[in-house]
Amino acid sequence: MTNPFRFRPSEPEADVDHDGEVADWEDNALSNFFAWASTVLMPTWCQDEAHWTSRFATYLWTSCPCCLLFRGIALGLLIGLLLAMMFVGVVWLLNES
Repeated sequence: MTNPFRFRPSEPEADVDHDGEVADWEDNALSNFFAWASTVLMPTWCQDEAHWTSRFATYLWTSCPCCLLFRGIALGLLIGLLLAMMFVGVVWLLNES
């Protein structure tokens, strides 16, 4: 079994970014684990260009770490707000009963 924290994608297209250039690989345990998880646990997701996850990742792709951080913060806040609203709605419904 492959160690998920030392995993590297074997497909050559996995090392090419969206501009057709060879992508720099962050060789650390977290990056390797996420590459392993996406390949092993969800093989049809980002490996298929027609899948919505691949299109969404292409839309959010950036080579600027600061831009990526702020996109992550913005998406995290949006998702967190939606989850908080759902939680408040469930609590309110349970209190009404």
